[in-house]
Amino acid sequence: MKPHPILYPLSLVYGCGVWTRNLLFDNGILKSVDVGVPVISIGNITAGGTGKTPMTIEVAKYFLGRGKRVAVVSRGYGRMSRGTIVVSDGMNLLANVAQGGDEMLFIARQLPNAIVIADEKRVRGAKKAVEEYRADIIVLDDGFQHRYLQRRVDVVLLDGTWSLMKSMLLPAGYRREPLNSLRRADAVVVTKVRDPLDASPIMSDPNVATVTNKFSSSYVPVAVINVFGGVRQPLDILKGHSVIAMSGIANPKSFESNIESLGAAISSRFAFADHHRYTNEEIRQVLETHRLQRTDFIITTEKDAVKLSEFKNEFSEIPVFALMMEVQIHQQEQWKQFLSSAV
Repeated sequence: MKPHPILYPLSLVYGCGVWTRNLLFDNGILKSVDVGVPVISIGNITAGGTGKTPMTIEVAKYFLGRGKRVAVVSRGYGRMSRGTIVVSDGMNLLANVAQGGDEMLFIARQLPNAIVIADEKRVRGAKKAVEEYRADIIVLDDGFQHRYLQRRVDVVLLDGTWSLMKSMLLPAGYRREPLNSLRRADAVVVTKVRDPLDASPIMSDPNVATVTNKFSSSYVPVAVINVFGGVRQPLDILKGHSVIAMSGIANPKSFESNIESLGAAISSRFAFADHHRYTNEEIRQVLETHRLQRTDFIITTEKDAVKLSEFKNEFSEIPVFALMMEVQIHQQEQWKQFLSSAV
């Protein structure tokens, strides 16, 4: 169900539920579980599109680089399974997209030395990471609302590319919580802005201004990689070429804008819902469009690329690239100090 103002009465009911739940946690009636190691939560107060997955990867890389045994724990959105699924044990991939979900498989491929666990009960998944895989730090993906798992710090991402402050609560708008919930945050990161000045309107909001640690970040293309060959290419390979943009993410416009900024011309756009699982018919439509329009490349996201492996034969002899993106924190030294102090 897409957010719409007509659903405002339901937002009032939803808001009362959120307020009550937070009150129960704040007063210790609902308990948070300590799993014995620091937990770094990466979350937001909106429904999708702020860049939680790349930020989770960025944080995990920081601690892996300092010799920590890191586990990433998440619900595993879009997976076809239930219960605890170990996507990676830090050495081997142990699950496919259907079992672990597209984001978790993508994270596991980006972090081959990290333990990656999907579990709708995050406390259970975190305990498994600590007790069976000896993790000494947990990075919790999409954890701000999941208060059952006690965390050392809460990092909340705010999308700098649209007017977050004007959005209503679900289901009339995109916000998961009232803005005053940001008082629980230890840090906010305004994402998808070119420089810190672009983040100023959000940073000056009274609900954000009270947060002690404030950062801004860009999410920038760094290369393209052949989806089926694994060969990394420089970005200028796209310049002057016609492409088909294909994605199943929360914010396809941002993805498409990045492609166009690199000098490519998008002939057709196939934008599906976040975590979408492609069907044979949809792939056939993409390939038919490629044939009729004689485009040079098909471009997708890294998260979508993990879902295309089963269609390798269909894409034979057709250049399919994934746009590789990277988080860049503008206040790099302060960010490192903040993460270091968390453990």
